[in-house]
Amino acid sequence: MRTAIREITITVLLAVAFFLIISSAAHSAEVQGFSMEPNLHDGQRVIVSKAKYWFDNPQRGDIVVFESSRTEKDIIHRIVGMPGEWIEISRGELYVNGEKLGEPYLRGSSITAPLKQIPDNCYFIVGDNRGAARWDIVPEEAIVGKAWFCYWPLSDWGSVENYSW
Repeated sequence: MRTAIREITITVLLAVAFFLIISSAAHSAEVQGFSMEPNLHDGQRVIVSKAKYWFDNPQRGDIVVFESSRTEKDIIHRIVGMPGEWIEISRGELYVNGEKLGEPYLRGSSITAPLKQIPDNCYFIVGDNRGAARWDIVPEEAIVGKAWFCYWPLSDWGSVENYSW
């Protein structure tokens, strides 16, 4: 009897330990809306790597989940501007420090963002479907993690296409 209780206790403790480790390193998020079309679609579920930014800083082109100060839910968008850079979106074209930056992953280009300098420890984030997306300047501590893997629906199973320049 004591051996069975001991085995059950060890099993439960190991399960709790694995759960805590996994939940501190990964997060699940659902794409809500059409702001990331054509790359991510409404209703898709992705695994977000929280551990990615423990050892590395976010990079331009990363698709990230962040806590929005405007809504009660997490949002999935792409980082296009880094701390200290001057960013502008004019007639759908992205300019970083005055130079046009090509974005082959885009759909739509009607969004405009006035020239702004991104504060230290902040990132300029916007959705890929510029006709349905909003832009935001997000502090680094609001970034939950990098979208890594789409697991639902099964037809979209696979890695999330981040982009780097």
